Amino acid sequence: MRPRSLSCALIAIAGILACGDAAFAGPKIGMLTKSKSDFWVVAERGAQKAGAELGAEVIAKSPLNEGDVAIQIQLLNGFVAQGVDAIVIAPSSKDTLIAPLAAAAAKGIKIVLFDTKLEGEQPYVFVGTDQRRSGQVAGELLASLVGPGEPIGFLKNNQTSGATLQRELGAFERLRELREGFALCGSIFIGVEKGAERERIAAFFDQHPEVKGLLASSTMATLEAIEIVRERKLAGVVKCVGFGFNLTPDVAAAIEQDELQGWVAQLPGKMGYDAVKAAVALCKGEAVPQTVTTDFIVVTKQNLKEPQVQALLAQ
Repeated sequence: MRPRSLSCALIAIAGILACGDAAFAGPKIGMLTKSKSDFWVVAERGAQKAGAELGAEVIAKSPLNEGDVAIQIQLLNGFVAQGVDAIVIAPSSKDTLIAPLAAAAAKGIKIVLFDTKLEGEQPYVFVGTDQRRSGQVAGELLASLVGPGEPIGFLKNNQTSGATLQRELGAFERLRELREGFALCGSIFIGVEKGAERERIAAFFDQHPEVKGLLASSTMATLEAIEIVRERKLAGVVKCVGFGFNLTPDVAAAIEQDELQGWVAQLPGKMGYDAVKAAVALCKGEAVPQTVTTDFIVVTKQNLKEPQVQALLAQ
């Protein structure tokens, strides 16, 4: 009886282990975001939702700070060593990640980029906002808010972020199309050093008191610009168009109070969801479009109360 009981016990244990594995019967996907900020937390939430629905295990990791490219590469190499089936990544650098990703792909790992493209033509599926187009829309809105010849400045993010560089290029292109002889009165890179953004943006306002229009190409630049406009009582005097994601009560209030005239909202939850969906399809050998475009919504005082915009507050 004892051998039979032992056999039954082993079978039972094997069954339990099999049930545990069944929870993730699909591919193992490593997800790399740029930092642990709210944007990336929402993107990860969307990715985990897709993983749960599609039977994939999603392991999400990120550097603490957005500019820490070296840490992102270490995490990428860690996923390769773990033997993941696919890597979904928002590259912290448009060029430094090219070689490590090529090495991962050479091992048969499926690669999906999201939010940010790499430099040059790459063979990977890309999921994200058309950043150039979103910049053009922001530039057009800013041009409509600022009088002819009135000075316009840019609060840029950093020199390695492909996403924000595309926004800045798109906005500049559209402003040049709409305003003859257009030139920036000034611009500044606010960088990714935590706590330094406010100081740099304040310095920009000090150096360019003439500015009447402002484009902030990142979420942090936009939020800090709102605070400075509020502190210096420049609401309605300086017209500001910025970028972010979804919508918060604070940003909605800033729009109502004319501290911010436009908020170009990305949808990171949808982006994360679609990126994992594409990765799962690639692992199954299914065809996936080279580019999967996610929407953005431009929020202004005119559409702030519309149901589609108000729904962003709940996301």
